[in-house]
Amino acid sequence: MIITKKELDAIGEIFNIGMGSSATALSVILDKPVKISVPDIKIIKPAELDITYLEPAYGISVEYTEGLTGTNSLLLKREDVLKLASAMAWVELTEIDELSSSAICELMNQMMGSASTGIAGFLGITVDISTPKIGEIADTTSYKNFMYGQFESVMTITFELEVDGFLKTNFVTVMSSDICKTLLAHLRKLKEDALTADGE
Repeated sequence: MIITKKELDAIGEIFNIGMGSSATALSVILDKPVKISVPDIKIIKPAELDITYLEPAYGISVEYTEGLTGTNSLLLKREDVLKLASAMAWVELTEIDELSSSAICELMNQMMGSASTGIAGFLGITVDISTPKIGEIADTTSYKNFMYGQFESVMTITFELEVDGFLKTNFVTVMSSDICKTLLAHLRKLKEDALTADGE
């Protein structure tokens, strides 16, 4: 995938806006101050994707159903999933059961929905997502090959998330290359439209 430094920076700005919207949604749900760092964005080959440090891990995935095309997966440590679910349920949860899975899916639905709204506003399009799916990643290497092995490249977005008083961790979002391609197409169209407007 051919992408310039300026285009990668522009994608970073888009997701910076999206992550900011996610942080606001998370803060409202948990009723706690939330800070999210500036995202670190990389485009790498699937074989270079190292997520073993998250083990035991859980993945929450959504499909873009409008505006963008592809799969967006948020990867978290199991202990972080339990902390977030416990904060939502107002009770300490020690297992990923139906209650905690439901809570996390709802949380991710709100966060990713807010991020999509932020991205849509920047691009001037409608962006929608499917209902999130959560699953345990018993073997991150097998998961990586299954999810992304068919792609020449993937885009990773790593950011530090801090929820006041109880959680400070790194989140990793992995996106299939088709998402990046549709983002680039929208960005290039915005640039062409701006140049056309200037030339009129």
